[in-house]
Amino acid sequence: LKGTFMSKVLFTSHTGNFVKFNAPFIKWFSEQGWEVHYASAEEEPFPEGLCDQHFMVPFQRTPFHPDNIKAYRILRDIICREQYDLIHCHTPVGGAITRLAARKCRQRQGTKVIYTAHGFHFYKGAPFLNWILYYPIEKWLASLTDCIVTINYEDYELARMKFHCKKVAHIDGVGVDLDAFHPIDHNSKQELREEYGFPENALILI
Repeated sequence: LKGTFMSKVLFTSHTGNFVKFNAPFIKWFSEQGWEVHYASAEEEPFPEGLCDQHFMVPFQRTPFHPDNIKAYRILRDIICREQYDLIHCHTPVGGAITRLAARKCRQRQGTKVIYTAHGFHFYKGAPFLNWILYYPIEKWLASLTDCIVTINYEDYELARMKFHCKKVAHIDGVGVDLDAFHPIDHNSKQELREEYGFPENALILI
């Protein structure tokens, strides 16, 4: 994935808050020489200087909200104009609109499209309405996707067996900063118990 002068990648998500998850990937692509763009609904402040360009696209969480038609048109024009080599989309509505908007560029110029599913709405025990509404849509959208990334085994097995996607991958969650969250030794635990007044044998759930 070493970039060239014209290599471009677009990240999309319904909410700009997903940039917290995407920031390491944005940094990595930038270091590899890629031009990095991001599109979101700007529900939260977007960090300045994180990427080369940020687009405001009016994604709405409700699938059939009329603003999503506007979001589709805006994003389609951006994708056709910028001619990305790679598009990585997140969130159900943002991911659906992105894959629809990227259809022509994917066919004409070979743009690769990745969708990270942070948990499908349909799963064992989910309401029947979820299966009726979301399952057929995601199954169809899989045909417009080069790679679906799942973060649990139930989604992985379902996508691998039922969806017509070129590649289905699995990662163990969205990651954790091991410099900030890591096991500590027994003595340190005892010191913390004493500091906060917890009995030595008390069960502590966080």
